[in-house]
Order: sequence, then C-alpha cells, then structure tokens
Amino acid sequence: MRALARRMLAGELTSREFTFRIHQRHGHELPRTERLAELDDEYDILEYGDGTVDQVDSEATAEARRLAAHPTVPAEPTDSPV
Repeated sequence: MRALARRMLAGELTSREFTFRIHQRHGHELPRTERLAELDDEYDILEYGDGTVDQVDSEATAEARRLAAHPTVPAEPTDSPV
C-alpha cells in the first residue's frame, strides 16, 4: 500500500489508477484503505453526481500522503524458545 501511495505521489500513477489498484487488491475490508475504495467508486459515478474529478483527485492525493507517511506496523512478536 505504501509503495503504491509513493508511486502515485511521484507521478508514476494517476490518482484514478492508485484508487483502482487499492480497491482491487483490498476491497472495502481494510480500515486503512476504506476511503480509497470509496474514492474509486466515486470516480465511477462522477457523471451522475455533483463532484468533480479534481475534488476526487485531491482527496485521493491526501489519502496517498497519509498512507505514505504512516509508519509501518511492527510484526506481532513471536514466542521464542527460552
């Protein structure tokens, strides 16, 4: 997720491509990516609503920044033999 966010922020992916890939891989199941999946849905229905591509792009960029800056979650500690 962080790698995709960084690629989008570097201009390697469009906001639309970024949200689509996150949505495709994680659906609406992960709390950290739920808003990105919703934004992907919003791109699909823009022609029927009041929003604009620029508005959705701006929010996707903000979410990418949040993901890129999010510290990695440490792995669960394992029981080591004593």
